Amino acid sequence: MGLKDKIQNAKKNDWITNGFSKAETKSIVELAQISARIERRRIELGMTQKQFADFMGVTQGMVSKWESRDYNFTIKSLNEICEKIGLEFRPSIDSYEKKDTFTLMDFISETDNYGQNKWISNINLENREEIAC
Repeated sequence: MGLKDKIQNAKKNDWITNGFSKAETKSIVELAQISARIERRRIELGMTQKQFADFMGVTQGMVSKWESRDYNFTIKSLNEICEKIGLEFRPSIDSYEKKDTFTLMDFISETDNYGQNKWISNINLENREEIAC
């Protein structure tokens, strides 16, 4: 039995994520993916970490942190990084249940007589129903 066969037939195990919550595991994976994408883009641009740091206006140590797979980016920093290196950052929050999903076009904001914004569904405009204040 070759190595490839052993890997394909290996028993699945969660020892790496054992003790971590689902959210923690998801965060670790997503931070690693973001870091890897930034590092890959730096390499595509043919830059060392030092050259990349100069290009980005940060220290080489900061670039090293970005590529460490555990740097906790902010949305603002990710947008700034992506804009400068020609990547698009598109965060997404999706519902687990189909019934809770909606698109931005499903709701509109309307101001009532007291100047308060109210969100209403525009799916059926003849029978509108207020859903929040």
